[in-house]
Amino acid sequence: MLYADKAKQPPSVVNLETQEVTVSKYEGSRAVDGLFEGAGHAVFTSGNTYNGLFQRGQIHGQGKYVWTDGLVYTGIFMNNQISGTGIYEWPSGATYEGDVSNGKRHGFGTMRFAGSHVVYTGQWQDSKRHGQGKMLYDKAEKCFYEGGWQTNLKHGQGTMHYSSGNTYTGGWEADQKQGQGCMQWGEGEQYTGQWANGLQNGIGQHVWIQPAFPGARTVSNHAFFLRHNRYEGMFKDGQRHGYGALYYATGASYEGEWQRDQKHGQGVFTFENGTVFGGMFAEDQAVLKEGQAWGPVGLGVKLRVHDLLEDGDNKQAVLTALSNELLCVNTELRVVYDAYSGRQGQRPWAWGQPEHSAALTSAQLWLLLRECNVPEPDCSLAYINMALAQVCSPPPQVKRLRSELASSELAVAVGGGVPPLHTPTCQLLFWDFCEALVRIAHLKFRHLPSMQQRLHQLLHTLILPHAIKNNKSNLWLQHQSDADVQALSASTAALQPLFFQIAQLEPNSSWTAPAESVRDGNNRDSAPSTCTHNSPQANSNASKAAELDRNDQARQLSWTSTSISLRRVLQTLQKRRLLGAGISTQQALQAFQNACYAGCRTEEAGPADSLADILNLDSTMIFPEFVEGLARCCALEARQGEQDSWVSQLNVMMTKL
Repeated sequence: MLYADKAKQPPSVVNLETQEVTVSKYEGSRAVDGLFEGAGHAVFTSGNTYNGLFQRGQIHGQGKYVWTDGLVYTGIFMNNQISGTGIYEWPSGATYEGDVSNGKRHGFGTMRFAGSHVVYTGQWQDSKRHGQGKMLYDKAEKCFYEGGWQTNLKHGQGTMHYSSGNTYTGGWEADQKQGQGCMQWGEGEQYTGQWANGLQNGIGQHVWIQPAFPGARTVSNHAFFLRHNRYEGMFKDGQRHGYGALYYATGASYEGEWQRDQKHGQGVFTFENGTVFGGMFAEDQAVLKEGQAWGPVGLGVKLRVHDLLEDGDNKQAVLTALSNELLCVNTELRVVYDAYSGRQGQRPWAWGQPEHSAALTSAQLWLLLRECNVPEPDCSLAYINMALAQVCSPPPQVKRLRSELASSELAVAVGGGVPPLHTPTCQLLFWDFCEALVRIAHLKFRHLPSMQQRLHQLLHTLILPHAIKNNKSNLWLQHQSDADVQALSASTAALQPLFFQIAQLEPNSSWTAPAESVRDGNNRDSAPSTCTHNSPQANSNASKAAELDRNDQARQLSWTSTSISLRRVLQTLQKRRLLGAGISTQQALQAFQNACYAGCRTEEAGPADSLADILNLDSTMIFPEFVEGLARCCALEARQGEQDSWVSQLNVMMTKL
């Protein structure tokens, strides 16, 4: 307690900021018993001064305390302690404003450091940065850290923005990057994965995002398109070390062992045309045996379609004939590949997936096939996607290497396993695209005697005549504005539960055949298909399913492979009143059929013929077609209401959901 009358021999010591001080002079009001009370000014024998409120002889309330070394505190005091909120001002120019407890920075506050533009705003504990906070390092506020702290060090989850433009988001420990994190170097490189001691350590992915050389065009073109180098695998102290896969911008790839950023040990190198080399590597070079050559074999693409060949075939002759058939139209196919890989509405970002490549995606291949009139009941997208799963699976040499050298977690990190059926983001390199065409031709034209004839028929009657022409007139979504397409993309997550309800499935549940898959008295489960419709061909479709023995695969499909009937879609939309009163059932039916069959009708077919052939309540669709069908319905409502954009109608529907 503070006393001025020393004759009463009161205690002369005051505990303030852990310093023992005595009052040598006091000016201000007192209580009846002589204790300091109310406003007053005290000078201590140490030279420190206080100007503010007292209560029962103690510093209590708002006041200002000045130390002889120039440190100043202005704020709240409680019972001779600096506790509450206030401002510290140091002689150096540093300041703190915020919560204090027992003289220490404790709670939430802002610290401005002397002689710099460094500012910290956030949580404190015992005068140390502790908890969540943001540290600014420059005047322009381009360099800053925001996230967790522990005893003045970055700790926990946080994001660091560097003045160079680099950013890191992820785990920290004792001011070092630790755990899972993502580092992006400007617009040129990005690493996502595990960190330890401030360096890449563990499983991660490194992507080189910038063009291969200055002035490279960023549009999709086979000679210049931006398909990025990408490494996925093990790192040690910031270097590729252990098992990993490097995917080159040219389409080539290496998968195997690494040592200090170099290929070293067992590995498999796949060249741009699909030629596979497996063997030993040392110091980034292949170790060749006597007489062994390094490089792609032949001019055409190397096809992995041995499973399609019959026992009596001259397998090498058939593969050569197929390769030559593709080689004859190589230039045209590359034009088609480039044109469809540039379809932005079908890029992975539209499906909520990161995009590190400008390679053709499965969604863009679906678009190509639909515009070229390829899908039909006997060659539906469901069957086509089963063929794509084989195309996207790694070569046998890579499978063996993964089983020998990579853990299950690592195998998944480098792209192990067969991709889920019907996934829209599966990436196809050019030689994957060529192999996909061979497999699709085998499905589409099975009645022809040879695989070469089937491929020739597909290329010269459907793909090449229609692809370039149709590329000039995009699908319905391609005619919409970027803002409208992005609004639809943002709504896909909210539409998935509705799709699940219609299909009577929950996310991540195992696939079971919906009621509409049992057709024409056939009790066998059939693989879910897109653009599959009841017709006199239904029995042949079922027999084909039996011939291909798809049942076991169908039961293992993820939700992305589920198909739903148009009948169930319309029943649900009417029951929940999701469609406007101005849209008839016939109009909604046609909108969904257009989503499923865009590009599947010839220009010569009239509207009546098309509707007679296509409109069927038992038609099935997968999720992307379901989303486009809803968007078409919203667009129809917008036109009837003379609105410029159908997004408002979409928002109304989302509100009802």
